[in-house]
Amino acid sequence: MTEDTPDPMDRIKAVVDRRQARIDLHNHVREDPQFKAAMGRIDRLIMDYGLGLTVIDLMATRWPESFDRLITLRVKQQFVESMVAAGQAVKEGLHNPARRELRFLLEASIKTLWLDSGSPPVNGVASLAAAPGTVDEKIAALDDLGKERFGEVIDSLGFQLMDPAGAELYRQTANSLYGRLSTHVHISSGVISKDLKGFDKDRDFGFETISDVNAMADLMRQVLDLALASHFEAFDAGLVGDMFVALFDDMERWTFRKTPLVSAVSRRFDDKTERQARGQ
Repeated sequence: MTEDTPDPMDRIKAVVDRRQARIDLHNHVREDPQFKAAMGRIDRLIMDYGLGLTVIDLMATRWPESFDRLITLRVKQQFVESMVAAGQAVKEGLHNPARRELRFLLEASIKTLWLDSGSPPVNGVASLAAAPGTVDEKIAALDDLGKERFGEVIDSLGFQLMDPAGAELYRQTANSLYGRLSTHVHISSGVISKDLKGFDKDRDFGFETISDVNAMADLMRQVLDLALASHFEAFDAGLVGDMFVALFDDMERWTFRKTPLVSAVSRRFDDKTERQARGQ
């Protein structure tokens, strides 16, 4: 090694020192009250979505046969796993894996709703020989709902609770979210190019900003709003009405009380005597 040749160990030390400086700086960012508030949004979304799932599960005990008929009730563990995994990934700065979990949750919520709402014809043609009625039959039908026809599944959905405006908003939101999240499921030029540009500007994973976390919270809020609305739509209308009027109406801090799609479900019960009396 000549005097003009840099010592590799010096270069390695420079890289390590630079990395440590970035870590120290990011540790200060993570102590910022705004950063903690952004992470708190993630926790709140997870807790409040979980509450919605739990209330549905408990109300289903009033209708025991629902556990044999509704696949939405039986795949609760899949919903919970994806919800928790997405939140944990965000906390670790792993936003692309979080998006992949949200994509699964979105797709699972829509497909289970489609099956539990009577498996309506796709493009006017019945896709299944007979609408599956039991959970086992619906599980067997899942593989028939491939990616190439998912948009048609969304378009064919019927709604028992949402009015036409709410139903149209649901379809628009579902198609938009599915398109945005699907780009992160498979390796693609767009995602890789964005990541490389970010890396060149010292924005690789684990060094997220406050705005990065808030953007993920906004995305998670949209997905969980659609997921919960799907779960309510798949359930018994009378029991859903009891949930809102007897519980959710009084929970001012419940995140999904005023989100667009859960609100569209809630409007279905504006004529209930208890709600009208409360508004007087």
